[in-house]
Amino acid sequence: MKNVDLSPLTTPLSKAGHDLWQVVQPLFAEHAFLTILCAFFAVMMTLSCYRFLKSISPGLVAFIMLLIFGMLMLHWTITRTEPAILKPVVDVIAPFFPSAPTYPAGSKPAPPKPNPPSR
Repeated sequence: MKNVDLSPLTTPLSKAGHDLWQVVQPLFAEHAFLTILCAFFAVMMTLSCYRFLKSISPGLVAFIMLLIFGMLMLHWTITRTEPAILKPVVDVIAPFFPSAPTYPAGSKPAPPKPNPPSR
């Protein structure tokens, strides 16, 4: 098999790629561009999810939404990060669930000890 020199082909491609990067690089330096890019993908994912949910049973969609809302309520109850409007509801159900652990000010929980290597 003969070795083929591809350097004449790669030089224009790498130069074009470098020129393109020089144009795009200032856009990535701005947080606004990344925010817009992330928002675009979020909208696309939302539309895709909406189309998927339209194609399945409404009862299954309601069940999935109920599960998601239940997990969110449990998270709010444990961490007490609920929105102000739901505070009375969470105050009622909070005694029935465990709360997040609290640590004294300025201390952290000890990291787990590494297991010795087994032979």
